[in-house]
Amino acid sequence: MVNPDQEKLFDVLEKQRQHQRKVDRVLKVVLPIVAFLVATICANMNAGSMLGTLVILIVALWMVTIKRQPLWYWLGTIFIYCLIDNYFSYGSLYLPGFSRQFGTMFSFVGIFGIARPYIDRWLLKD
Repeated sequence: MVNPDQEKLFDVLEKQRQHQRKVDRVLKVVLPIVAFLVATICANMNAGSMLGTLVILIVALWMVTIKRQPLWYWLGTIFIYCLIDNYFSYGSLYLPGFSRQFGTMFSFVGIFGIARPYIDRWLLKD
C-alpha cells in the first residue's frame, strides 16, 4: 500500500527529474557553443592551444553542469592545464597570457557550476 503523501512526493520528484532532463538537453547544445566562443577569446595564439582549450572547456563545463561533479576539481584541472599550455605556448610563465586564459576559463566554468542549481529551481517553478 502506498501512502497518498508518498504518491504526491513521487509525482513531484518525477516532475523535478523531467525538468532536469530538459535542462540537460538544452545544456548539451549550449555548452559546446559557449566553450568554442570562450576558447577563441582566451586561447594562446596557436592552434594547439585553441584545440586544447576547447577540449578542456567542453569537458569541464559538461562535468560541472551535467554530471554535477565538484566545481573545485575542474577549477584545479583548468589551473594545471593553463600552466602547461602557457609553458608550451611561450616557453616560460608569461603572466599576462596565463591570467587572461585562466581568468576567463575560471569565470565561465564557475558561473555555470554555481548557476546550475538555480536554473533547475527556476524552471521547476514554471
